[in-house]
Amino acid sequence: MPNKNAIDPPAYLELMQTILDIPVREEWKAGVCLHLANAARMADILEAADLDPDSLVLAGTFTPDSGGERTTTETTP
Repeated sequence: MPNKNAIDPPAYLELMQTILDIPVREEWKAGVCLHLANAARMADILEAADLDPDSLVLAGTFTPDSGGERTTTETTP
């Protein structure tokens, strides 16, 4: 699968640190870069999914009940 979301994790991390003004400790940078590269790979998988652009299927939603029972609201196509 080609990597459409190819990024340079170290360069991206440095850019985001500057833009967001969020310092990342030097000892964390290797791990953060691994996560950024993994996120790009996951984005490729999701973007490759064959979805019908004219359909929408919503996930069920958990709604707590004051009586202690669990209920869900599900939308069925």
